[in-house]
Amino acid sequence: MTRLLLYNLMLLFLIASCGWQLYVPQSKDRPAQIVVSAYTQEGCLEKLQEEGKKRGVDVKLKNVETELGWEIFLFPLYIGHKCTGEVTGPLKQ
Repeated sequence: MTRLLLYNLMLLFLIASCGWQLYVPQSKDRPAQIVVSAYTQEGCLEKLQEEGKKRGVDVKLKNVETELGWEIFLFPLYIGHKCTGEVTGPLKQ
């Protein structure tokens, strides 16, 4: 029973550590945005540019948020950086 609980907790941490990506469509008062998360700030910037290329748009960095409080103790499992980019137009060749 205890072993099963331990395996479930490990699985939960691994699932929670997967980075997420979000595309916010354009509205009347703001342009489209792409939001990604990563373990490091550099990784976050790289993921933002990769996601823009994948969608065929240019992305300008708008905001970087770092959420590292007590979660730093879970570093290998916790993704604490979130980058928000503004879509500036189609990808330039």
